[in-house]
Amino acid sequence: MCVSADGVDESLPVFAIVYHSVEDDPPLHSIAAAAKGVCRLLWVLPIDRRDSRSALRLLRAAGDITGEILDVSGLSALDAADVLRGYAPRAITCLADTTIVWTAQIAELLGLKFHSIDVAERLTDKLKQRMALSASDLRTPPFWDADDLANADAISAVARSTTYPLVIKPRSGSSSKDTEPIGSEEQLRAAISNREPGRMLVEGYIPDPTRPCLGAMSAPYVSVELLASAGTISVLEVTGKPPLAPPFRETGNFVPADITEEQRAEFVDVAIKATRAIGVTDGVLHVEIKCTDDGPVVIEINGRPGGGRIRDFIQRAHGIDTIALMMRVALGEHIAYTDLPLPSDVLLFLVVPPDISLTHVSAVDGLEEVRQIIGVEHVEPGPIGAGDEFSWRDGTMSHVAQITAVTSDHAEMWRLREEVLNTIRIEGTRT
Repeated sequence: MCVSADGVDESLPVFAIVYHSVEDDPPLHSIAAAAKGVCRLLWVLPIDRRDSRSALRLLRAAGDITGEILDVSGLSALDAADVLRGYAPRAITCLADTTIVWTAQIAELLGLKFHSIDVAERLTDKLKQRMALSASDLRTPPFWDADDLANADAISAVARSTTYPLVIKPRSGSSSKDTEPIGSEEQLRAAISNREPGRMLVEGYIPDPTRPCLGAMSAPYVSVELLASAGTISVLEVTGKPPLAPPFRETGNFVPADITEEQRAEFVDVAIKATRAIGVTDGVLHVEIKCTDDGPVVIEINGRPGGGRIRDFIQRAHGIDTIALMMRVALGEHIAYTDLPLPSDVLLFLVVPPDISLTHVSAVDGLEEVRQIIGVEHVEPGPIGAGDEFSWRDGTMSHVAQITAVTSDHAEMWRLREEVLNTIRIEGTRT
């Protein structure tokens, strides 16, 4: 074994990890830890972000991460591929939605395994994704490119073909940012007139079930975490969700979901069919599925590990590092799992957002008290605090706190969640 001055095994293959930002990608240390014993990292920065470059260089200088840093932000995909070719990477991947298409372009130019460009576009463009699901006879709500509704006749036709509410959302994006309900033709006209061309999708609201379909207080949807390896699809976990904050802001997740074995099998079946409809053969996927009276409906498919501690929870529950999985699969290893056991405890990640009516936060109290609640493991203040302006349009990312907790069962989890929410007090200016 040949070891470099920084302790890296030089016999390991070079792996190009396309890195977007501190906000969108998993923590740098997590990526570096996943690579140990698997590959040598080449950190590729395709987008000009000063925070990303600074974080990587500071950590490398401190000896906390290894690997070269390659800034190609000023280059076309073709020129960037030429530069990467000189480093002889054996594989490439990315961990953020924003870089999936660019990574697919580079992979094609270098002849490396990754999603095809068509698959990458279906994973990141919700309109193309809906079209692919519909073409495979999977149930979807009605949907329209918002640009096609830019005249009165088209909007009137929507009103004749479906019922309100509708939802307008970005075709590409995450964390429920800029996603809002549309309750009337008048609201639809206003939303269409204010849209950014080429960016928005309008779709029918996937109806809530008329009777509880999941356990206790769960939101009526789950996410299914999958591994695809050479066309073989394995189930890593089915993740539950606490109730949404209006209008569509996620408030966390928990493992395992509070569902029956029959429900789990039904969700998994739909998730696998949706993955095949998109055309994914390799990678880790996060598939969100809603429970309705007529059966499960796919909300969206993400071509990356789930966020909001899902990746951490899978590692705690099953000893599986999903980032390492992505690397190993990209390097050509065939990996499959069958019948992973359910976790013995319930792992909860809770996000606490301000009320939708707030525009300015003046005080956030109770976080120290939350730390004393039995079962709470970690409390982290969010990006929104006293003195900050607030808009619900920023989605899930605008919150006052994140809490991680562990309980013995779901009933105890719901009790803990209620205690946490009653303890945190948010004050501010309302609209």
